[in-house]
Amino acid sequence: MRLLWDRMENWLREHAPDVLTDLNPGAAETEISDLEEAIGFKLPSDLKESLHIHNGQSGDAQWLIAGWELLSTQRILEEWQVWKGLYDTKSFEDWEIEAQEGVAKVWWQPAWLPLTYDGSGNHHCIDLSPANGGNHGQIITMWHDSGERVILAESFTQWFEYLVQAMETNNSEYVFDSGEIEFSAIQK
Repeated sequence: MRLLWDRMENWLREHAPDVLTDLNPGAAETEISDLEEAIGFKLPSDLKESLHIHNGQSGDAQWLIAGWELLSTQRILEEWQVWKGLYDTKSFEDWEIEAQEGVAKVWWQPAWLPLTYDGSGNHHCIDLSPANGGNHGQIITMWHDSGERVILAESFTQWFEYLVQAMETNNSEYVFDSGEIEFSAIQK
């Protein structure tokens, strides 16, 4: 993770220094363990390593990932608690789901931990309880108004590497809030 963050930081230093300075310092071990305790799941080691390097964004600049806020441990918990409250009241029990193989056929479940937020209730989540054919720690889409659930990457590291490559490839033409980065579902 350190090498990937180094590459991203180098790109941001040249093309978006305000976004680089908006990244929080790394999370303390207690912040990560408090998050794990609150949600009832252990985080994959690559996500922990990333949070130790940068604990999301402070929110004073454009969002890091093409219109998506990279969440800190505190913001992860806040967004998770919103969905957990809806889950506990069975708010989406009868909603239609279009889940890719490997993703649970549910609107949301507590094992889906939001990593990003677009300001409209949509997330990229790390899946800590995949369906048959999925991978523990895969990254999936979670739309607030659509039952489509697809796998974007098999792990946090793979997803983050894709983000770094997309920034480097698009170079100075990359626009943070335009949605230029298109995530493609992994075909199983």
